[in-house]
Amino acid sequence: MNKEPEKKLWYGVFWSFLDKIINQLGTVFITVYIARLIGPESFGMIGMLTVFILLSECVLGGFSQALIQRSHDLTEEDSSTVFYINLAWAFLIYIILYILAPYIAQFYKLPELTSIARILFLVIFINSLMVVFRAQLTINLDFRSQTVAATYGSVLSGILAVYCAHQGYDYWSIVIMLLSKSIIVLLGLFYYSHWIPKLCFSKNSFLSLFKFGSYLMLASMLATVVNNLSTVLVGRFFNATNVGFFTQATNISNYASQVITSTLQSVTYPVMASIKDERERLLLVYQHLVAITMCISLPLLVGLAAVSKEVVILFLGNEWSAVITVLIALCFARAITPISAINMNILNVIGRSDLFFKVDLCKIPISLLAIFIAIPFGISALAWSSIVTSLLAFFINAYYPGKLFGFGVMQQLKVAKNYILSSGIMYAILFAISIENIFISLCIKIVVGIIVYSSFLLIMKDAVFIDYVSKISTFMRGIKHKNEL
Repeated sequence: MNKEPEKKLWYGVFWSFLDKIINQLGTVFITVYIARLIGPESFGMIGMLTVFILLSECVLGGFSQALIQRSHDLTEEDSSTVFYINLAWAFLIYIILYILAPYIAQFYKLPELTSIARILFLVIFINSLMVVFRAQLTINLDFRSQTVAATYGSVLSGILAVYCAHQGYDYWSIVIMLLSKSIIVLLGLFYYSHWIPKLCFSKNSFLSLFKFGSYLMLASMLATVVNNLSTVLVGRFFNATNVGFFTQATNISNYASQVITSTLQSVTYPVMASIKDERERLLLVYQHLVAITMCISLPLLVGLAAVSKEVVILFLGNEWSAVITVLIALCFARAITPISAINMNILNVIGRSDLFFKVDLCKIPISLLAIFIAIPFGISALAWSSIVTSLLAFFINAYYPGKLFGFGVMQQLKVAKNYILSSGIMYAILFAISIENIFISLCIKIVVGIIVYSSFLLIMKDAVFIDYVSKISTFMRGIKHKNEL
């Protein structure tokens, strides 16, 4: 890989990863703390509405990807057109959801959801305003500014939400956190992007960007519906407490998965888009990305499955113990997700959002069948069924990369064999460790897990792992040398 793109890539990875650690991890801890205060039932009521916010973001996010994909030829008309289109979309979506709020509450048999929904859905309108600002910064690989803006949002909204929870605002504390965070982040992105929408609208820009973005929008909407259908059905056929359990397990496992996926994907997408016409370089970056993602994602998610009991009891309390089995299953399922995301991402890079849509369309019947088979057996069965659908999704997602780049299922599994074996051995050893003190058990398992995984990769002389250990060692020696001077 050329040194300049590689330098930009890893600089972006650093800031994007820092963003996830500071902000997403911070948000998870704050949410977990508030959930412990308000209980599973109140927490579950917010979880019931999450799918509607995610669906709206799918509508808005397609144009963002289209702007980044066109980074080389992007015009001021393109950016301004997307800004106004997103604004119009968000206004329309909010009005529709405002009208539907009583029916959503009736579906879940919880009348209080009407007022919660109408306030919470304002997040949709606020988030629509930041799409172009974020895209502008991403095109310039300016993840530092995005991290700073998100940090202000996370810290200030978190403090406000914790205060509200202690004052007895119950589920409203989470609503306040989500709204205030969106407003603060919006202001930060506006300040750092140095971009102001012009009073112009181009029909040609809209049509060309919509052609690419519409496939992503539809694919994302379908995937969001399928991925969150479990939560919707749990809320409909069980109760808010079960939704609270399922949502919390989903949030924790999703965070561990997304801290890898979104970090690498958000940074590598603009980098790969900039070299999409250089086939050999693009393939090298893609293969390297798959290898490093597997090296990190498998031990992280499998390790989280091994310490699920300790994490739930220590941070949420015994009241949330039903989350443990659900979290274990979802961790195994999410271990594969980052690889599937990369395989889908490469299709967008080369401008084949139509294939992206087709692949997502193929996975829907499988996911629906698994959900409807598992739902009568409870939330644990629903979580375990996601392992099967994740495995099948990996094979489906790897089809086009195999056809277009010669890097399909077998080639990717060959790359992953060391990480699969090392993660499996690590899990078996951690599973065998039994210590009564929860905190000591968690600490020991984390240390043992790191040692076991690293040792087996060193024994197998894994090239990717050794290369990055060497780079980290060199970096640390450089810092030590500067301090000595």
